[in-house]
Amino acid sequence: MTDPGKTAFLSTYPDHWRNLLWALTSRDISTLTSLPWLPSERRAELGNFFAAPATRASLENILQMFVEPASSRRLGVYFENLWTFAFRYHPQYHLIARNLPLRVVGKTLGELDFVVRYLPDDVTEHWEVAVKFYLQVADVWVGPGLKDRLDIKLARTRDHQLPIIHQPEVEPLLRDQGIEIQRQWTLMPGRRFRPLDTATTGEDYWWSDWPSFLQAFADKPWHWLQLPKQCWLAPCTATHDTPPAALTDATRAINEKLKARGPLCVAAVDKHREVTRGFIVPDDWASRAQLAIP
Repeated sequence: MTDPGKTAFLSTYPDHWRNLLWALTSRDISTLTSLPWLPSERRAELGNFFAAPATRASLENILQMFVEPASSRRLGVYFENLWTFAFRYHPQYHLIARNLPLRVVGKTLGELDFVVRYLPDDVTEHWEVAVKFYLQVADVWVGPGLKDRLDIKLARTRDHQLPIIHQPEVEPLLRDQGIEIQRQWTLMPGRRFRPLDTATTGEDYWWSDWPSFLQAFADKPWHWLQLPKQCWLAPCTATHDTPPAALTDATRAINEKLKARGPLCVAAVDKHREVTRGFIVPDDWASRAQLAIP
């Protein structure tokens, strides 16, 4: 007997080059705080270089080898690997350090995501980067695993991760390594997912339990993909010649996956492009999310 969950939701694999371009050029998930967001012209500068056909022809195989052997399957590590590649191969950057630990007498105060030299201005920059995906619950944005919140992440970046270089104990640590940071940037692309009944098709990403998902999408002539974390970045382009499977046949298998793994990220594609994307969550996810919010 075939597993109906596998026939209803097809497998897909990450396109590392498209993910690289998405990481470099996507808008930040929020610009409502006083963080030093990377300017749009700097993003365009990075994106234009790696979008050039000649750059892709010479570097795509290197990127493949660069990201695939990574021991960690965490999305944040993959995202940082993409940025490490960009800093190493863009002609206007020199990578000085990644995840630079700041330790005093055996105590770790924190670490700096990236320290780079921006050659056009001849300045050393500290970058804090993250990729984030949040689901809306009431007026709060929470992570699918209920271990992260947008407001908390922004506050920690503003109040700890960036000011740490000015702590009296840290300045001599950096000086001893020949590092004088002259500028700081924050970069945090991602997506926000609204409850399905409030999302606007084509504009918003959504989250839903399985019954509401079926009610909204069971009659759509699309192929559905279950997205592993490395496919959460760039839009999907996969197309299929076979007719789509019936979503209603997958109920038992999907419920088992939701119980075992938690929320599932899925996307639908037609013959040309990705049509919609969202999270299917366990039936009790919304109530647990409410309890996790003070």
